[in-house]
Order: sequence, then C-alpha cells, then structure tokens
Amino acid sequence: MTQLTDKKFLQIAFDIPNFEAVEQLLKRIQYHDRLILELGTPLIKNEGLTHLLPLFRKYFPINYVVADLKTLDVGRLEVELASIAGANGCVVSGLAPKETILEFGKACEEFGLDMWIDSLGTSQTSFLRLVDSIKSFLKVVIIHRGIDEELGKEKRQNNVNWNDILRIKRINQAKIAVAGGINQETALKAIQQGADIVIVGRYVYSSETPQKEINNLLEIITL
Repeated sequence: MTQLTDKKFLQIAFDIPNFEAVEQLLKRIQYHDRLILELGTPLIKNEGLTHLLPLFRKYFPINYVVADLKTLDVGRLEVELASIAGANGCVVSGLAPKETILEFGKACEEFGLDMWIDSLGTSQTSFLRLVDSIKSFLKVVIIHRGIDEELGKEKRQNNVNWNDILRIKRINQAKIAVAGGINQETALKAIQQGADIVIVGRYVYSSETPQKEINNLLEIITL
C-alpha cells in the first residue's frame, strides 16, 4: 500500500528525535494495511531524510510514508529531497508564502509525490481560502492543533477546527487528516465528523503498550 485509497487510515507520527528510539518503536509495531507512517519534523531535523527512509522501509516496505517537512521556503527543493529519499508524500506549511506552496505543488506533480498541507498556526478564513485556491494540487489537508497549543492556556480564536471538515470537503476533493490530542475518544469523534486520516503521536509512543493503543485506534478507524 504505497498509495492512499478511499479507506480510512491511522497515521503514526514519529516525533521522537532519536534514531535508536524510533527503531525500537518500529520493532514493536505490527504491519497493517491501514497504517501510514510519518517522519515527524523533529525527527527529520535531527536525523535527516536519507538516513530515515531506509530504516522505515526495513520494517514497513510497502506502507505509505509521509515526510512532515512543514516547508516554508524553497518548495521545489524540499519536495525533490523527499522524492530522492523515497517518501510517498510530503507536507508544506499553510503559513508558507503562496509562491512557495505553488512551487511545492508543482514539484509534487513532477516528482510523483502526494501534496499535503498543514493548517497549524493559520486562521480559519485564510486557510480555507488557500485550500480552495490550490485544490488541483492537494491530496491531503491536515487540520492540526500543535503540542504547544494543546498545553497552553490561551485559546486561539478563528482557527481551523474539526467543524470545518465537511466544509473543506465541499470545496476540495482532498482527504482530511486530523492531528492534535488524539486518543480513542477523540479519534472516534474525528471519524464521525468526516476525517479520513487520524494522526497520533504521543498517545502511541509514550505508551508502555504501543501496539495495544494502535489496535484500539484501528478498531475505530475500520468500523
């Protein structure tokens, strides 16, 4: 499964910035055709794409792998690097200049990668307008609440949220992924609201029984 289908998926975000710790976690996860593996931004920054992709392919040779680059500039270059490394998709930040996002999209088409865009830090109005304007390139739209945002006391106003899932689907054929604070309860809510991909990180890699947590989430995804 190196392409996204019409099914629902569970995405494991490997945000641990340590090669050995990631490998130990990979050893504890069983293959499933509904699993997407994400090279998290901290992990990419610390270990590098070309170092990581062979490791992930060693344990999951046919699963979809996305590189969470959160690109803000030089869109074409970063897509090319992800392509050379062997990723199936890569992520551009919704905060990037429009020119960068367009170059990113064109490069994804050229190199045969799926284009993902992340809402983290954007306002609802501007992000929805952006998604509409680049819909010909997009494969996945991520509605994302960040870790710092989750832990902070201040509540953001006018940010993109799960209530926008169906609104985005009406203007765009892209899949919708949700990230931030995902557990069994919130995963079910996200799926019920129309999400196609549920992204989970700490809930799995901070657990003493990661495969158990994955199995519980897959039960929800595959209902």
